[in-house]
Amino acid sequence: MMIVALMAAAASTAFAGDSDVLKSILKTKSYAEAASLVSSSLSQLASPAEKAKAYNKLVDLAIDKVAKEQGTITSNQMAEQYGQGKVEPYDTAGFYDAVLNAFKAAEECEKYDIMPNEKGKVKPAFHNKNVQRLLGYRPRLIDGGIYYQNFDMKKAFAQLAEYVDSHNSSLFAEEIAKTPDENYTNMAYYAARFAYQNKDYDNVAVYANIAGQDEKLSSDATVLKLAALQQEIRTREDSLNYVKRLETDYAANPSNEMVLGTLLSMYASLNMNNEMNSLIEKTLAADPSNYTAWAMKGQNAMFAEQWDEAISCFEKALEKQPESAVALSMLGASLINKGAQAQERAAGRNGMIPSTAKDQIRPFYDRAKECLEKAKAADPTEQTSKWSYALDRCNYLLDSLK
Repeated sequence: MMIVALMAAAASTAFAGDSDVLKSILKTKSYAEAASLVSSSLSQLASPAEKAKAYNKLVDLAIDKVAKEQGTITSNQMAEQYGQGKVEPYDTAGFYDAVLNAFKAAEECEKYDIMPNEKGKVKPAFHNKNVQRLLGYRPRLIDGGIYYQNFDMKKAFAQLAEYVDSHNSSLFAEEIAKTPDENYTNMAYYAARFAYQNKDYDNVAVYANIAGQDEKLSSDATVLKLAALQQEIRTREDSLNYVKRLETDYAANPSNEMVLGTLLSMYASLNMNNEMNSLIEKTLAADPSNYTAWAMKGQNAMFAEQWDEAISCFEKALEKQPESAVALSMLGASLINKGAQAQERAAGRNGMIPSTAKDQIRPFYDRAKECLEKAKAADPTEQTSKWSYALDRCNYLLDSLK
């Protein structure tokens, strides 16, 4: 009798029905009601299998909404194409919200669905069904991002972030791997941009790092990432933490000159001159034609009024980037200062400059003017360089030698 009783107890446990909490969730008719119940009672569900079933109910309800609105969209397209039937209004925002809700719920369902059961085995009950019914809607997340970007940037970000996140989720990864996703890094870049506009700087880094995997987007992604990091700088300690992040990024990718330039500039602003000079020399030892290192070395020489050194450094920088308005304008300024220094010495106490001295000084100004005119052509609005004051000064000094 004892054995029979134990067997009966085991059987009642093994074949127990859904818990009362799960039954309540499964009876709901609206997504909002079901989502509220799942959120408030998730810990009361008896097992991972029940949690998976609860989240799958959310998928069902979200997909019902998606299907309803998709039906209207399809009917409207047919009416417009063939001139038959009536174009009906539909819930655009509700459609995109439901698509996002379906993906979010499906991924939560998957998390519990692939947990081992009481026998240690993984037997997902909803994986295949959710893949089949959701995968085709994944591009609608991009459409949702486009739809929301003009009036709700947080929702726009959520749509694109889900598109990117679903790329690597266990739910969709196998199917997505069969066909390369050409939108993956591009959408990650826009997700990072939207996150920046939302001042969600942690997510800027997350999605900018993904976008940076694409060589074409790497530079723009780095700009976003650095801009986000800079927004969080308030104290010297913040600045030092920023430097540490830059050092880590540069160590991982020493060919990224944008990170190198920002790191060198931060060293300079924090008076970390030993670190700055050490990195410049280390960079030039590895890459003797590195533009950023030569430009920064030239700038340091300018500040020290070492004009010959500055001129030499900017010339080397321009060998790598001959159209750089920044290097051209700083080379022009250095040439002007070298010429002005020589002019002051030649003038002496009486202020008169011998004609032979003028002939030696004028080539500095002529070359400076040539450099500054090139900088003006490359950067007419002075967005990156400051050539206008130097060019006016150059013209004035040339006139003084007539």
